[in-house]
Amino acid sequence: MSRPYAAIILLLIPALFVSGCTQGGTLASVTSGDVVTTHTMDEVAIHDTPEDCWIVIEGKVYEVTAWIPAHPGGQAIVQGCGADATELFETKPGSRAPHSPDAMNLLETYYIGNLE
Repeated sequence: MSRPYAAIILLLIPALFVSGCTQGGTLASVTSGDVVTTHTMDEVAIHDTPEDCWIVIEGKVYEVTAWIPAHPGGQAIVQGCGADATELFETKPGSRAPHSPDAMNLLETYYIGNLE
């Protein structure tokens, strides 16, 4: 990779991360004291498009719409929109390998509540 492209990528990745973090939900935005917002599976199911994507992983609900364009696995994430995506997250399509701890940390920035 040439240096100009490497520099662009090095600048673009943090910008996408910050952009995603500011558009995704956070623990602070969904908690009121010690009360965490809960969502039903029916409510999650409504958010089933790339333009409005909620996923459930291990009983937690994440609003990942802003992350879809930056997702390293491309559109594979869309398979989980509006559904329980635990298996998809634990066994990535193609490699069947689990996502990294870094991916889990990033996912937490999109947390909007627990599944009821």
